[in-house]
Amino acid sequence: MAEYVHQPITGPQAFRETGTAAVESQAALLLLLGRQLRGDDQALAARAAAADMSAAIEAVPSDDLAQFPVPRLRPSRDRVGVTLVETRLAERFGARIVRRATIPQEERPDVLGDLAQTLFERSEPVAAAELMEASLRSPDELTRVAAAAAYFELSTRPKRLITILVRGTRSEDTLVQTVAATALARIAPEHPRLRQMTRAKTAGSAGETSHSALLVHGTFARSHEWWQPGGSFHSYLRNNVRSDLYAAGDRFEWSGGYSDAARDVGARDLRTWVENRNLQGLDLFGHSHGANVIMQATKFGLRAGALVLLSCPVHVPKYLPDFGRTTKVVSIRVHLDLVILADRGGQRFRHPQIHENVLPIWFDHGASHNPEVWRDNNVPAML
Repeated sequence: MAEYVHQPITGPQAFRETGTAAVESQAALLLLLGRQLRGDDQALAARAAAADMSAAIEAVPSDDLAQFPVPRLRPSRDRVGVTLVETRLAERFGARIVRRATIPQEERPDVLGDLAQTLFERSEPVAAAELMEASLRSPDELTRVAAAAAYFELSTRPKRLITILVRGTRSEDTLVQTVAATALARIAPEHPRLRQMTRAKTAGSAGETSHSALLVHGTFARSHEWWQPGGSFHSYLRNNVRSDLYAAGDRFEWSGGYSDAARDVGARDLRTWVENRNLQGLDLFGHSHGANVIMQATKFGLRAGALVLLSCPVHVPKYLPDFGRTTKVVSIRVHLDLVILADRGGQRFRHPQIHENVLPIWFDHGASHNPEVWRDNNVPAML
């Protein structure tokens, strides 16, 4: 089973330790700092308030922040000069720190740990910039990608950060790849690397069966195996949860593009796909923005059964179902999902008609479609 974090490492200590919990905690802190400096949560709240739906979204849950405290920074439109940041780093740690591509592992606790300590003691943009600049040189790929995502609107040399994100999209680690791709899509939505990541894969089939449930992939996941008939999660659902899960070779897919327009096209295509097969009333499982595709499809006229939203980024009021066209809505997610942090969406719904379930796992966007996570946490009982 993948290594998941069940207890985050808080404060500067995260930057002084190694291992999955430390690295994912570092990434979460950096991404949260970026959200604050950009004013993402205020923007989410304003959009919800404009639709009189302020109570329907929890951008960053207070109970998560109680367990994972973060320095409070005000939104800032001013960029921090890289020359200034590098000069301050060189004065503190020696000139070689700004010449190195990577901080040696043995020096990382002294450098990144001390910078994080300063940030917690003195919460201001320049202290955040110093930590982000140094984190670009971390030996840990996820930390570098999170730093690039958080630093883009703050740094006076943002183009180099795109290079780090593009490199991250080629990572063998799915979490690194997805955080990098999501951040890149927010920063450079027309980048050719993103088009490469939405190419289709030849459809497979796991055989015929009666159909009353369907699994829908998320952004950049069109070519991934887990949701395909015969894939790991699809097979788990079909063999253990829903024997009627659609498994024919003409299963539904959408582009997986990162835009509202791509999701709207996917939603309309889903409605047409269902109508052409006379499968109205399907229960729909959707991961990430695939969950927003299935909700949007109900707004476009699709009549569905239950909707199961897996690690869904919350963007209210744009993405909510037509509750009159579905029988039940269940959400399953983790604490402080890194991909949703990079997406700049909300972490949880607070809607009376959406049943939220938060797994005892932190940070990992893909945990909600891992068969072992479903078994270990009895997720089928949440449906």
